[in-house]
Amino acid sequence: MDQQLYQKYLVDYTLEALEKANDKVSLAADYLEKKQKPRFFNKDHQEKKAALERVKKVFTSSRERSLYVVLKSLGLDDLAKEKL
Repeated sequence: MDQQLYQKYLVDYTLEALEKANDKVSLAADYLEKKQKPRFFNKDHQEKKAALERVKKVFTSSRERSLYVVLKSLGLDDLAKEKL
């Protein structure tokens, strides 16, 4: 698996969810739960699937936590500082 692509999709899925949820963790978790996994024949299928699963897991298990904590647990330190 290409780690740079994985990290890119991790950031993309996180930003997409936060945009749809107005930076609310619980609403972002709801959005991500409804999001379908990428199809097998999509480009970078493995990286997209792994990134989506990781983002889903962190957001759904951290519904009651602050956005800062959720972003830090995803390893998105720069984004966490930006959203603070």
